[in-house]
Amino acid sequence: MTGAASNGRFDLSAAAATAAAETPAVPFLFSYKGEDYEIPPATSWPLSAQAQIAAGELEGALTSLLGKEPLERLIAAGMTVGELNILFTAVGEAAGMTDLPNLPAPARPGSTRT
Repeated sequence: MTGAASNGRFDLSAAAATAAAETPAVPFLFSYKGEDYEIPPATSWPLSAQAQIAAGELEGALTSLLGKEPLERLIAAGMTVGELNILFTAVGEAAGMTDLPNLPAPARPGSTRT
């Protein structure tokens, strides 16, 4: 990826536009209890949403990404914290991110503590 240099400076806006044209970002589509929802592509998330995820503030991040009304529909439909964690794990995997911070690690099948 290259950015147009102006006076020897890297032009982040130009580089981002070039990258977006080369590989169009795809939103994450999901359904919950018969309702369809859409989370914008991770590459277009505001940094504030990323900071909320890193801090474990998943409800705030969802409000930033989905909007207030869709989040209220999810809450009214009975979404649980466990389902929210599953959703963010799936969103992260779809965006090519693994090991999202502050999400519990999946349990090892058949493992027991000795």
